[in-house]
Amino acid sequence: MIIGIVGALLVILLGGSFLLFMWKARHKSYRREVFVDVAGEVDRRIEFGQLKRFAWRELQLATDNFSEKNVLGQGGFGKVYKGVLTDNSKVAVKRLTDFESPGGDTAFQREVEMISVAVHRNLLRLIGFCTTPTERLLVYPFMQNLSVASRLRGIT
Repeated sequence: MIIGIVGALLVILLGGSFLLFMWKARHKSYRREVFVDVAGEVDRRIEFGQLKRFAWRELQLATDNFSEKNVLGQGGFGKVYKGVLTDNSKVAVKRLTDFESPGGDTAFQREVEMISVAVHRNLLRLIGFCTTPTERLLVYPFMQNLSVASRLRGIT
């Protein structure tokens, strides 16, 4: 009888440990996979309303491989590149650099969500985004009016 009770407790303990391990592994892999852009696959868990998910290669071609000649400006979050999509629409691609810091993915997701719902006549609307294990990009319509800083300084 003692062997039966000890055996049952051991099975329950091992089963509980296994379930806890599986739950943690699944939860950890979900966070790791949230912003993965794999050719031919789309992670449906990330949806930002009507925003378009661009492929890395599409934005790489649009900006001529993120050429320095296409740099529109640079700020604390990264560089902004001028690009032309395959449908000949001009875009500005913001290539973020600080997403690898602790909480960077969460901050990126929050920023995209906030920008996508912000509507004002003086704000550019966010067209879409691209995420890979090593890159975070935001896509805006291209505006010929220079930067906010240049406008404030009176440069035309």
